[in-house]
Amino acid sequence: MGVKKEDGSLSKIMPPEEQDILDEMDIKVKKYLRGDSANFEALRDKKLKGQLAAREELYGKSAKAAAKVEKWLMPSEGGYLEAEGIEKTWRIKQEAIVREVDISSSKNQYDIVLPDLGPYTLDFTSSGRYMAVAGRKGHLAIIDMMNMSLIKELQVRETVRDVVFLHNELFFAAAQKKYTYIYNRDGTELHCLKEHGAVSKLQFLKNHFLLASINKFGQLHYQDVTTGLMVGNFRTGLGGSDVMQVNPFNNVVALGHSNGSVTMWKPTSAAPLVKMLTHHGPVSALSFHSNGHLMATAGTDRKIKIWDLRKFEVLQTLPGHAKTLDFSQKGLLATSTGSFVQILGDFSGSQNYSRYMTHSIAKGYQIRKVLFRPYEDVLGLGHSMGWSSILIPGSGEPNFDSWVANPFETPKQRREKEVRSLLDKLPPETIMLDPKKIGNLRPPTRRKEKPSKVEREAEMEAAVADAKNSVSTKRKTKGRSKPSRRAKKMEQAVERAKRPFLEQQKQEEELSKNKKQKTSEQSELPKSLQRFVSKKAAS
Repeated sequence: MGVKKEDGSLSKIMPPEEQDILDEMDIKVKKYLRGDSANFEALRDKKLKGQLAAREELYGKSAKAAAKVEKWLMPSEGGYLEAEGIEKTWRIKQEAIVREVDISSSKNQYDIVLPDLGPYTLDFTSSGRYMAVAGRKGHLAIIDMMNMSLIKELQVRETVRDVVFLHNELFFAAAQKKYTYIYNRDGTELHCLKEHGAVSKLQFLKNHFLLASINKFGQLHYQDVTTGLMVGNFRTGLGGSDVMQVNPFNNVVALGHSNGSVTMWKPTSAAPLVKMLTHHGPVSALSFHSNGHLMATAGTDRKIKIWDLRKFEVLQTLPGHAKTLDFSQKGLLATSTGSFVQILGDFSGSQNYSRYMTHSIAKGYQIRKVLFRPYEDVLGLGHSMGWSSILIPGSGEPNFDSWVANPFETPKQRREKEVRSLLDKLPPETIMLDPKKIGNLRPPTRRKEKPSKVEREAEMEAAVADAKNSVSTKRKTKGRSKPSRRAKKMEQAVERAKRPFLEQQKQEEELSKNKKQKTSEQSELPKSLQRFVSKKAAS
């Protein structure tokens, strides 16, 4: 049984449940598709057209497979705090949340107090299993967050400004007083990067294996950690900066400056890709959404702004000051100033952020960094008296992809992943504002075909006829309408009409003459040497 369509074919009637599943699958397939399919009608090369069509078909099959996996094999679902009646989610305290969650989740709420070594900054691996902490007074440590065990800690006995993991938990970089150092998991110093200078912020581009840094003189450095080569060394010209973040969508590095502007850089350009005025005062913090289209900035003008990077427009302006910002995997925004943390959420999908949760640590603690732990509903806080961890329901992605980030990976899997990521390493030239341009077809440009000799003569005759008709035949007095004068006026009009055609013909003849001369000069040389003739010398 079916319904007859306009083209005469029959379509099967499905139960409402199956139709809902199909509609849901169509939405999920669109999420995994790589944009709209390219238009191959303009291609003349049949072989290329067939290859691209086959590739598009593969993209469609992979999107359907990913949608089926998401629909049927995802074991967990994300959730948020839900208030009842006049209850507000931002009034719920951490103590109440810890009482309701399971034992393993409750262990993620703790405070580590080390008052003599702070303030602390921290960083997580992409899987969220390992955490690196760095105290300003020289304390470095790596912690396994799954069983809350200390892997290694060391005291470097000098100022440490920032710490960041490299491609996995085996290596991390620390920005110390004078130079940047790379250590392994056992605390052994492997490299001293003297070219970076006194670095204030570090970031690692994992797809390109690039370590990016900004020092107190406003110099931006990119260094390839696989070969040791300095890929880029640029002077920003806007002074030192301690606000630096990488856009996860396109791997463009953004810097916040004291004049209220944000600049975006790539390692193959000495000038910023984008320079935008965001605040009427120094930029104190910035962060990128995981989709790469949203950016949050905070300034000393006591405003927090949400930007749409596709149009470079402000979507929302919120009152308040923030020393540090961070987006979670599910789009929650954590802001902090002093000893107060506020989490904002966009639950309507209209990119309108509102207050979701708040937390206040002990009075007098100054929070230096907030950072969401990947694949967990946990927010890490690095402050002046140590570091803390609080529970934020709905912040982490509930399902992990073991090919992207596996918290349970074995040493063998880690070795295989490292080799595979090195083979898939992207060159620095692929970093751009819109990475979707790579692999796209250039729109076909039609060459202007030269008109034939007959068409040119027909155009000239039509122009001459129009010129003759435009000459007025009105009789005028006092000898001004003599036949000789009228004939002379007609000749001048015809000459004006013919002039552009004759000039164009003359230019084409000169070009063809020059081409013949070049080919004759090249033919005088031996055939084996003709390919070495430069174009400039020939011209």
